[in-house]
Amino acid sequence: MPVRRKKWSALLVLLLSMLIIMGLATSCYAADEVPPFPDLVKIGWSAVNFFVLLALLYKFAFNPVSNMLEERQNTIESSLKHAEELLVEVEQMRKDSATELADARREAQELVTRGTQIAEETKNSIIAKAGEEAVATKNKAIAEIQAEKEQALSELRDTAATLAILAAEKVLGRAITEEDHKSMVEDFIKDAGDMLC
Repeated sequence: MPVRRKKWSALLVLLLSMLIIMGLATSCYAADEVPPFPDLVKIGWSAVNFFVLLALLYKFAFNPVSNMLEERQNTIESSLKHAEELLVEVEQMRKDSATELADARREAQELVTRGTQIAEETKNSIIAKAGEEAVATKNKAIAEIQAEKEQALSELRDTAATLAILAAEKVLGRAITEEDHKSMVEDFIKDAGDMLC
């Protein structure tokens, strides 16, 4: 309400000033010279004309113009209020997006860390598995070599025993019986086995 009262006060001062100026101008124009005292009848008629014009303007122009200005003021105020709300909303969205960005960065860092950890575990697992396979292959090779060595020694003993029997038959000049053969083979294997190993 104080704004409206100020408007009316300013309008009243403006109208009174205009009334006085118009009255003086009308009396000067009608007399073709500046009179020492203004003609009050002319000023009165000018005032009546002015107030009739003012009433008509008030009736048909002031209220629509006033309403238009009030609507414009309300529109501007609502636009400002809406702009403030949008500003608050944008600020909130900025904060939310900053939070989401920080969360996304943290999740990405966790994924990288987890991926690195999984890669390290996989590498260690592969190395351990390769080591186990190498040890198993080595043990298998050692076992195969040992078995082949035993087989070669056994074949060598048999061959040596057979050669020894043949040599003994030639030296003795007679055939060796089954019991002599077993006894000689056992003695030879004992003696030769210690030397071959």
